[in-house]
Amino acid sequence: MTRGTLIYIGQRIGLIVVTLLVVSFGVFAAVHSIPGNAFISEHLHGQDLKDVLHQFGLDRPIPVQYWDYLRNVVHGDFGQSFVIQGQDITPLVLRELSVSMELGGSALIITVGMGMLFGVLAAIRQNTWVDYTLTTFAVIGYSVPSFVIATLGILVFGLWLQDLTGGTVYYKIAWDGTYGTIGELWLPAVALGLYTSGQVTRITRAAMLDVIQQDYIRTARAKGLPSRVVTLRHALRNALVPVTSILGPLVVTIIAGSVIIENIFGIPGLGKEFVRSITAHDYNITVAVFTLYAALIGVANLAVDLVYTAIDPRIRY
Repeated sequence: MTRGTLIYIGQRIGLIVVTLLVVSFGVFAAVHSIPGNAFISEHLHGQDLKDVLHQFGLDRPIPVQYWDYLRNVVHGDFGQSFVIQGQDITPLVLRELSVSMELGGSALIITVGMGMLFGVLAAIRQNTWVDYTLTTFAVIGYSVPSFVIATLGILVFGLWLQDLTGGTVYYKIAWDGTYGTIGELWLPAVALGLYTSGQVTRITRAAMLDVIQQDYIRTARAKGLPSRVVTLRHALRNALVPVTSILGPLVVTIIAGSVIIENIFGIPGLGKEFVRSITAHDYNITVAVFTLYAALIGVANLAVDLVYTAIDPRIRY
């Protein structure tokens, strides 16, 4: 790793930190401005409500509350839940982060794996039934939102297939334990990854069609190299640069989509906790989850930028 790359990483990390500060303060101020409070279910009124708000410091100005919150976060402490009494937020959100990363990582594997495979096959079989079939599938994939795919998946595999096979083969609509099982993970991962895989298929196909027409590809074929070697070693690697450029936005799409998918399938991840904390006015959890989402997006974009240097040695920072 060169000195320029280290400087670039340091600058990006600094930018991520500034972004997290701005985002966390904006969310902190927004959630504290929502009508109602975390103790509305306790039916507190008048002086009793004022005493509870004072006990938790919620009657102070928002900048003062945020400064105290930020000092604790620096030491890795996101505070305690206002709704779940005695629940420390840090271990809670870290556990849910690992669940969301399991789902998001599985969806990303489907996105990249399926998208690149279909894109390469469509390019090398241009204007054949293979090309038309895969491109049609890609168009359908990125035209249908992930929550629609999830709903149809539950309907087909969870209900219709169960009735058709008499309960022998079907998707179990449940989530056991913290991390579930492979049998419970595949459908939400496919629902989340299928939408973005269509975009990867289109970009990969276009990039491959451009690369395989280059002179060095013709030279490689003229030397008698096998088609597999020409496609994978010479064409695909150069076609990966435009594909990599869209991975950053795709990761953002997967992170955003996981909020809906986790709530549809009852997955105990950050997305489900995020919705629960907003409806319950659990301010500290809302800010912690939103901040972690922003951090994930920043780190993912940085990782994509660094992958460029591994794919194309001509790129330097």
